Amino acid sequence: MDLKKLSTTKITQVYYGLFLNRCYLCDTPSHNTFCHSCQAGLIRNDQHCLQCQRPIHSTSQICGRCQIQALSYQRCIAPYRFEGIIKTLIHSVKFHQGNHYIRPLMSLLSEQLRQEYDQQTWPEQLIYVPSHPHRIKERGFCQTRAMSTQLIKQLRRQEPDLTLKFAAKNPLIKTLHTQAQHSLSRKARLNTPRDLYRVTGHVAKHVALFDDVMTTGSTVEYCCQQLLQAGAERVDVWVLARTADKAF
Repeated sequence: MDLKKLSTTKITQVYYGLFLNRCYLCDTPSHNTFCHSCQAGLIRNDQHCLQCQRPIHSTSQICGRCQIQALSYQRCIAPYRFEGIIKTLIHSVKFHQGNHYIRPLMSLLSEQLRQEYDQQTWPEQLIYVPSHPHRIKERGFCQTRAMSTQLIKQLRRQEPDLTLKFAAKNPLIKTLHTQAQHSLSRKARLNTPRDLYRVTGHVAKHVALFDDVMTTGSTVEYCCQQLLQAGAERVDVWVLARTADKAF
């Protein structure tokens, strides 16, 4: 018997039992990340385009944009709409040093991913959409790096046989410092410079590209194009939340 492993396992069980089996928002006892009452405030992205996951009025349609232009990624997973509690927590992480919300947010995404890949092949490599060094200096950290680091920790704990790799140095870099995306109009987002991101490291054949929120999808699409040019054969997009059109 491996006593060291047994001891570590028991300590982990006690830690989770005492400190983590509670709702992250209201602190009531809960075996889930959020209690039943708080889960009601999480707006699921159940009605969406079958390809880009953009919220639409049907669960069995392809949106007009995807009918006009083919996407570079093969699959998109976006379990929530960028509204309500999800929006508040993501904004807290990005703009108010609410890093303690990263773990529950990634717990929600990891649960969805495990369902999506239950009978499917997992990607070989996890890559995140990076911030520019100037933006990281302003915020003190890169939220997508922090989120993806926590996400892969949770996935590996829940899926011991998972071989998904996460490089210490992200192969995708942002080359230009631009105005914050949330402050731009939709038209300005779609006119993002084409040389904004570049791949500088190894890229696996099957890649998962992570971002916290997808709005127009232009950033994700361009990053996917760069990854495919760098040698990837398939890109799956993982985002926590998807923004609906204003007219939705």
